[in-house]
Amino acid sequence: MKKLDETLSINEATSHRREDCRYYDQCLNEASAKRWRSFSCEGCDMFEESDKALPDIRRASTLAW
Repeated sequence: MKKLDETLSINEATSHRREDCRYYDQCLNEASAKRWRSFSCEGCDMFEESDKALPDIRRASTLAW
């Protein structure tokens, strides 16, 4: 995960975030706790596919981006 200085647009978020990663929620919590404007999963070598499916409501939510 890397810190981004600018907030991602909705279109950019899908190319920067890996919501299917088992660590995504941890990264989201960490970025929030550090009060980062945004973050990117791009280039992260920690990616591990999650064994849980994202609920449709979360997948469709712009808040999760």
